[in-house]
Amino acid sequence: MKTRLYVDVDTQFDFCDPQGALFVGGAPGIMDNVRRLIAGAVASEDLLVGSVDSHNFTAWEFAANGGPFPPHCVKGTSGWLKMPGTLPERAVFVPDLLQSEHDKIVPTGATAVYFEKEVYSMFVNPEAEPLIDHLLATRGLRRDDVDAIVFGVATDYCVKAAAEGLKQRGFGVKVVRDAIAAVAPDTERDALQHLERIGVEMVNTGSLL
Repeated sequence: MKTRLYVDVDTQFDFCDPQGALFVGGAPGIMDNVRRLIAGAVASEDLLVGSVDSHNFTAWEFAANGGPFPPHCVKGTSGWLKMPGTLPERAVFVPDLLQSEHDKIVPTGATAVYFEKEVYSMFVNPEAEPLIDHLLATRGLRRDDVDAIVFGVATDYCVKAAAEGLKQRGFGVKVVRDAIAAVAPDTERDALQHLERIGVEMVNTGSLL
């Protein structure tokens, strides 16, 4: 059995709460399973990483700047925060533009590492790939020793990008079907079909815990 790397994608207020600025309709229905997966990863001391959408007011994708979306996940606002029960104690956030070498250090005892990003894939954060490799190396692991367990929002955008990016980098990838939510049915269908074509496995929370 492969080691598990749990990957928590964008479980933030603006996406997951009905009052959020860019609410994903199915998100409330998956939150119990998201919390179970995170709690299970922490309890079993499995590796837990993830992404958080992280913008400022100049974000290119905001409507005021010519983009398609309303302002959302602006760092420092309540909408940027992770949903209650989804942030382990001693979690670390890694900015996508590091200010010093000191910022690259993940403290001993950290329970989770979250990569800030401004577009869909967490791998746009330049620290995501090398830091994940570093975390694996501290356990004597390589990418092909690991199954990445992906969950969160939104299926048709950031979940798809995370799963695809992990697969391209040599991980086994499993998407937790009852712990993801999509923006729209047609793009959800297309995303899931694409992921299955590239070899991503679909699983349920119950089969993991």
